[in-house]
Amino acid sequence: MYLCFDVGGTSVKAGIIDESGTIIIKRKIPTVTGDVQAMVSRLQEGSSTLCEEAQISKSAIKAVGVGIPGFVQEETGLITKAVNLGWENVPIADLLSVSLGHPVCVINDANAAALGEMWRGAGRGQKNLLCLTIGTGIGAGVIINERIHNGIHGLAGEIGHFRVRPEEGRLCNCGRIGCLETESSASAIAFYGEEAVKQGKAPLLAEALKRDGEVTSRSVAEAAVQGEEAALEIYNRSAYYLGFALSNIFSVLAPEKMIIGGGAAEAGNLLFTPLIESFNRFIFTDVKGEDLIVPALLGNDAGIVGLAYLAHTVA
Repeated sequence: MYLCFDVGGTSVKAGIIDESGTIIIKRKIPTVTGDVQAMVSRLQEGSSTLCEEAQISKSAIKAVGVGIPGFVQEETGLITKAVNLGWENVPIADLLSVSLGHPVCVINDANAAALGEMWRGAGRGQKNLLCLTIGTGIGAGVIINERIHNGIHGLAGEIGHFRVRPEEGRLCNCGRIGCLETESSASAIAFYGEEAVKQGKAPLLAEALKRDGEVTSRSVAEAAVQGEEAALEIYNRSAYYLGFALSNIFSVLAPEKMIIGGGAAEAGNLLFTPLIESFNRFIFTDVKGEDLIVPALLGNDAGIVGLAYLAHTVA
């Protein structure tokens, strides 16, 4: 059995997975940002809860896999920077190994999702993949010849910081202007949804804001499905910049599949139809997005499944 924590900007997807990739139990845990020790304590509590609920002895856990949305030195388990968590130079593998009493391997969360989709999802049978996770931010796992490509300092796959509006865009958490995350992430979709409410252009989103206290990417998707023009425009805009970025990245990597997962991808054709149109508009060859761009099959489980695949290599 492998204990897996897929850490996101707002929540942690936690689970116990066996060596075949079957999820025994999974739960969500709120993320603690900024305070590393508090996050370690929360994961320790989550570990105990999962084992108790699944009636699994802690001795049955052979290793722990952790996915982090940031720059990871996989060899040492050091997080050099995770802007959405407020972490810098955090030796998370060492901290968790002491806390949990198991070997711990750490990987970028998008790489974890890519491994999961390659092992048990939309990338089965493929050797060269790009797997995007669109959530609070945007990350991508690059797989070349069935192996994660990390690049220097583990920086490969940081597609969220591909600049699509370098002159007039919004400020990104990384400190630069116009990154893809500021246009096409779930948080960006929510931001533009709130802007539409402020401008009086989105009565359905205004109702969602009043009801829920916030506008989310999900509420923007729901409003778009109901025909709200401003919400449709937000998704089309998001897809436009994502397609632009993917067409340029394809020019370098030429993967067999480009797999899209994460919360924002749950919008289905609302995102995929304009995304493929945008990709086809910008791509330099006669390759078509319809053949390349596919939804992830494992959904939000891709990360923990990929972490189990990784963890068994250190067990």
